[in-house]
Amino acid sequence: MIAITLVTTFVIAAAVTALLTPALIRLSMSQGWVAYPGPRHIHRVPTPTVGGVAMIAGFAAALLLSFVLQRLDPALTRSSFEYLRLGLLLAGASLVALISLIDDVRDLPALPRLLVHVLAALIAVGPYLWDQTLYPDALGQPTEARGIILTAFNFPFVNQIHLHNFSPWLAIGATIFWIVGVQNMVNWADGLDGLAAGVTLIAATILALHTLGLDPPQYTVAMLPLALAGACAGFLPFNLHPARTFMGDVGAMTIGYILAVSAIIGGAKLATALLVLGVPLIDMAWLILVRTLRGRGAARAGRDHLHHRLLALGLSQRQVVLIYYGLSLAFGAVALLDVPPLAKLLALLVLGVLVLGALVCAGSA
Repeated sequence: MIAITLVTTFVIAAAVTALLTPALIRLSMSQGWVAYPGPRHIHRVPTPTVGGVAMIAGFAAALLLSFVLQRLDPALTRSSFEYLRLGLLLAGASLVALISLIDDVRDLPALPRLLVHVLAALIAVGPYLWDQTLYPDALGQPTEARGIILTAFNFPFVNQIHLHNFSPWLAIGATIFWIVGVQNMVNWADGLDGLAAGVTLIAATILALHTLGLDPPQYTVAMLPLALAGACAGFLPFNLHPARTFMGDVGAMTIGYILAVSAIIGGAKLATALLVLGVPLIDMAWLILVRTLRGRGAARAGRDHLHHRLLALGLSQRQVVLIYYGLSLAFGAVALLDVPPLAKLLALLVLGVLVLGALVCAGSA
């Protein structure tokens, strides 16, 4: 019954997304919600945007259905802490979706959007802002916080870095930085047809497998990335090159928010997330550094992303996207292997060298 429930969560998200996307394409065309070709864009014809609304609906439908399906097996029972976190997730994601949808239609300045992203991350942190107690979990260990918070993560040589023990405010700051960073990373990666949706699909699937592989498995926590993966899978057929629709900021920012939360809810899975998302994360960090050193706004759109540089070298959109998919799958598989944390750190360093080497070589070509 557990396996059926997990598969159903994925399938419902994919089906709802796939069914709603054609209607959103027609609505976007009728309302003029389209992205026009321009110097900063790759596409050559006006393309409907805000397709991400269908992804959000698919994710929400699957998550809501999971509340019904959990009654079929006692192993799927959620704790009060998990109910609270899911409520915080839905509230924060709704805020991100709303401001991003307005941005898609009216083009808002960067600073107000960033402030809303920070507010949405604070919503995820929730009551931990004022109640910084760690409560006993099912095994009696003090690990449960009232909110979505990055309290600790594993690291080579020191076993675990416990941010909560250093300072609860350090844990809050790290959580905000992670959530805001990942959601903007997904948005920055949404520059080629199928890139952001495909990488998010791979990352969410890897996170779900990681969660199911824990001892004991976290079945209900795994439903979260499974629903996200299903929404991406349902959207991809409409978004692969040549794309019939784009997800827009409403899609990229919102799935980025959900992905960031999926990586820390129920226990931080940072090594897994960093490996599978390594390419776009390193690309984003490199761009922020280079743009800042050159006196440019880090948030200003441009065609200096790694995927743009690879296109300039003569690769096609599909080839570049497949390279991203291949690296995400390969290093995501490494993350799932039962190897010491040091091996995963070395794999991440190798990935970093590969990506930085590609950025330097592509930039000098």
